[in-house]
Order: sequence, then C-alpha cells, then structure tokens
Amino acid sequence: MRILITAGGTREYIDPVRFISNASSGRMGYALARAALRAGHKVTLITAPTTQRHPSGAKIIEVETAAQMFEALKKFFDKCDCLIMAAAVADYTPARSAKTKIKKNNKSLILRLKPTTDILKWAGKHKRKNQIVVGFALEDKNLRQNAEIKLKEKNLDMIIANTAAAIGAGKSTVQIKTPDCKWLKLHQVSKTRIAQKIIALVQTV
Repeated sequence: MRILITAGGTREYIDPVRFISNASSGRMGYALARAALRAGHKVTLITAPTTQRHPSGAKIIEVETAAQMFEALKKFFDKCDCLIMAAAVADYTPARSAKTKIKKNNKSLILRLKPTTDILKWAGKHKRKNQIVVGFALEDKNLRQNAEIKLKEKNLDMIIANTAAAIGAGKSTVQIKTPDCKWLKLHQVSKTRIAQKIIALVQTV
C-alpha cells in the first residue's frame, strides 16, 4: 500500500519569531511510519517540526503551519491508498501575522484567531472508493461518544481515541473503532505497539 501519514504539531505564527503550537511530540506519527515501512508499505510522511528522527525509507515532506500541511496533503492524497492523520493540527491561526517582531510594551496584546481548514474532514469528503482515511480524536470527556461522532461526521474508516495523557508519552491507552466493529482498547502500551496494531488493522479494512 501507499500510505500517507501526518505527524507533529503545527506552528501558527504571530510574528516572525513567535507562534502558537501544542505539545505534540510527533512520536505517534513517526511510529506509524516505521511500522508501515516494516510491513512493506511505501510511506510518505508529512511532518510538522519535531525532534523525532526521520524514518529511513520514507519520503519526508517538512511543513510548519496548518495551511502548509493542507497544501502538502492535497498534493499527495490522490496518490495514496491510505491516509493516517496523526498530526496535531492547530484548530486556530492568527487572523493576521505581523511581518516584523512585535515589540513589548506596557499594554495588553489581543490576538484575533480564525479557524484553520479541517484537513481530516476534507479528506473524508474527497476520498475515492477503496481509499482509507484514519483519524485521531483527543478527548477529555465522553471519549467514545465524541470519537464516534467524529468517525461518522468526517466519513472516516477508523478512529483512534485517546486523552491528553498521551501527548509526548512513550506509552498510552488508546481505543480504536471502525464503523462496523466494536471498540478495541489497548491499555498503556508503547506507541510502537499501537502503531503496529493500527497498520495491521488498516490492512484488513
């Protein structure tokens, strides 16, 4: 299979040196890329900034912002058999980014934010027949309920639900759901094992 994977947390710039981001380490996306490569698949990895080492054998596309990730994804989406959106894409970006560094003064600074494009929803809407789209849902309450809503509303083939405790952690608990199957729970296992399980399930969808 040709598998397209996104990883890392995007950066939304306020000015040339400051940005809004999140605590994503990119570890899950990179583990997925390595698991897919070991299973014999061709991998394109679209990655936001991360300290993770690039997996040998994958085609690496480096981006920073949510908009850049969306443009890169659109370029490769039609060529893939499966998309796994493991990146933590910012939900909001500054309405205007200053062209020069904002100087500190004694006044409050108010930032106006605008929504970013929902990349996962776009992929679910534009996928072709037999193309697989996998998403992640980070929820702090009503985990299964909210993840199932996301699975249906975004026309996904699989959803992996977890909590904020998974961010940056070596091990985490995830719950996996496809439209026609019951929930599968993996409790406090390494992201390498989680990735292996996800790739194995993708091969059976």
